[in-house]
Amino acid sequence: MIIEELQLYTTRLEELKHFYSVTLGMEVSNATDQAFHLQVGSTRMIFKQCETDHEPFYHVAWMMPTNRFKEAKQWAASRVVLSKEGERDETYSTNWNSHSLYFEDPAGNIIELIAHHRIQNERDHNFSAKDIVQVCEVGLVSDDVLSTVNELQQMGLTRWGEVSETFAPVGDVNGLFIVVKKERTWFFSTQKAQIYPLEVSIRDVGKLRIG
Repeated sequence: MIIEELQLYTTRLEELKHFYSVTLGMEVSNATDQAFHLQVGSTRMIFKQCETDHEPFYHVAWMMPTNRFKEAKQWAASRVVLSKEGERDETYSTNWNSHSLYFEDPAGNIIELIAHHRIQNERDHNFSAKDIVQVCEVGLVSDDVLSTVNELQQMGLTRWGEVSETFAPVGDVNGLFIVVKKERTWFFSTQKAQIYPLEVSIRDVGKLRIG
């Protein structure tokens, strides 16, 4: 599953634009007082201004080259405070054969950097923001996880790994919806999952609108 475009909403547009362009040094374009585009490897992320009493926040994962996780961690740690789970500021998944770290942007979005070691996407030079491969995970919060999984399967997507009533990855190693139960605490965070609007464009599948 290839995520071509991801549209999220925020009440802190200017703060996010400064964070991604200046703090992280990523490519920002089409900036107005209502939206901006952020190039995340082959994926375009769009942040749109919204007016709401509750600050929207999301979980998004960016794929790193499999042999550059250590350098990516140094790159991130020099710019942001890495999130911790106990004393750990990174984690390894045996089931997924992947390394991950997490941080939050000024709007509370939970950003994960992940290296999937089953993918051959090595880079032979020092890591920079331009080496981020793509958006490879989008959190999808639901009141009924299994029902949402069934809807995604009807769109042609498949389950990927273990599925429960509170957590279900759907898609493949290149792109996943992380379907979680509302109020479930996000990994490496104290924030409880909430439902906020988003739009995702998936290659050969189409556009999915939530909320």
